[in-house]
Amino acid sequence: MEVWQLLLLKGNDSFNRLELPLAEEYYHQAIECLEQKWYANIEDSDLLMAWISAFHNLAVLYEAQEQPKMAFRYLQIPHQRMAELSQQSQYSEDLQTIALLSLKITLMPLLAFSKKYPACDGCLSSLNKMEIAVNASQPVMH
Repeated sequence: MEVWQLLLLKGNDSFNRLELPLAEEYYHQAIECLEQKWYANIEDSDLLMAWISAFHNLAVLYEAQEQPKMAFRYLQIPHQRMAELSQQSQYSEDLQTIALLSLKITLMPLLAFSKKYPACDGCLSSLNKMEIAVNASQPVMH
C-alpha cells in the first residue's frame, strides 16, 4: 500500500471516530504526498483522482466543523487546477482530456455545496455557466 493510501485510510478512520483534528492532519499529509507523486508523473489519472478526493475529504471535514468557507475553498482548489490543466497546451492531449473530464467531478460538489450554503448571485451564476460549458465541452469517448 502506498503512503498516501495509508494516510487517507487513517484520515477516514479518524474522521469516522470524530477525531477531526487528527483526520485533518492525515488528509493534509496525504495531499502533500500525492502532489509529490502526481507532479512527478502528471499523467497518472489514479493519482489525480486520489488528489481530488483528498481535497474533497477536507471539504467534508470542514463542513462537519461548521466552517463552510474553508470547505468551499477545498472544493475550489482541485476545480481551479483542473480548469488550468485543461487549458494549458504544454501538457499532452491525454492530460488535457483527463482534466476536462475531471472538471465535471470537481464542479458537481461545488454546485451541491452552493445550494446548501448561500453563495453570492455572481458566484452561483458563474458556477451554473461553468456547468453548461463543462457539459458542452466533454469529449466524446469511443
